[in-house]
Amino acid sequence: MTRLAIMSDLHIDLNQFGDFELETLKQVLSEEGISHLHLAGDISNHHYTTSLPFMKTIGEQVKLTYNLGNHDMLDLDEKTIQTLDFQVHNLGSCYLLAFHGWYDYSFSPEKSFEQNLAFKNRFWFDRRLKRDLSDPDITKKVLEKLDKHLSQLDKPVIIAMHFVPHSDFTMTHATFKPFNAFLGSQAFHDLFSKHRVADVVFGHVHRSYGTQVIDGIRYHSRPLGYIREWDLTIDYVSKHPELNPTGTWNLSKRYNLVKKRPDYQDYQKQHFKEELKKSMTVFDV
Repeated sequence: MTRLAIMSDLHIDLNQFGDFELETLKQVLSEEGISHLHLAGDISNHHYTTSLPFMKTIGEQVKLTYNLGNHDMLDLDEKTIQTLDFQVHNLGSCYLLAFHGWYDYSFSPEKSFEQNLAFKNRFWFDRRLKRDLSDPDITKKVLEKLDKHLSQLDKPVIIAMHFVPHSDFTMTHATFKPFNAFLGSQAFHDLFSKHRVADVVFGHVHRSYGTQVIDGIRYHSRPLGYIREWDLTIDYVSKHPELNPTGTWNLSKRYNLVKKRPDYQDYQKQHFKEELKKSMTVFDV
C-alpha cells in the first residue's frame, strides 16, 4: 500500500525554512507513515537553488514528486515548464496525474481581457514570468492536454494541480476580487466532471477549504501558505490581544507585531508540526 500525502504552497524561501523546519517535516512524514509526498506547486521562488536541494533531501526519506506553481516558474523557461508538466504516477489501484494548470481570467468576467491584463502587469507576481502565449491561450492548451490524458487513463485518478478549478474557491472580499482573474478556470471542473474524476487536490489561493464535494468531485485544499497566514500565528495574536492594541485583522500587520518576540518564536516551534499535518491531504492507495 502507498500512503500518499499532497501538500502545496510551502514557499520555503519566504517562510525561511531552515534545519528545524526541514527536520520537523521529515518527522511528520515518518509519524504519519507517508511513503510518497507530492508537492502541488509554489515550493519556492527559485527552482534550481532552493527547491531542488530541499526536495533532494526529502526524497532521501520518501518518494517525492511535484508539479509547478506560478512562483516555481520564475527561473524557468517555457520549455522546462512544459517538460515538467503532466506527470502520471502509477499507484497500483489508481493514477496520480499531476499538472500545473493556469488561468484564463474567466473568474473575473466583469472586466475585459485588456483590463485584467493591465491589472496583472501592475500588481500580480506573474508579470515577472516569461510565458510564450497569452494566459487564455496557455489555459486552452493545458485543457486540451488534460482532456487527452484523462481520456487515456484506464484506472481511477487522483489529480494534483496548483491552480483553482472551481469558482466556489475564489475570493469574495471586494479588495481581493480583482485577483480572481489569475486564480484558475471553471473549465477544469468541467473536464473533471466529464471524466468523472473523484479527487482533486489544489492550492494557489492561500485559504484552506478542507474537503468540499461539488458535482460528485471531492476537492481538497489545504495550502500551507505564508507564515502570517498560519493558524499558529493567528492563534498566538488572538491569545495576546495586548500585543495588538488596534485590533487589526490585517495578517501582515498582526505578524509584524509579534514575529521578533522570543515567546512567539517558541510558540511557532511548539505548533509547527500540527501546522504541517493540517496542510496534508492523505490518500491510502
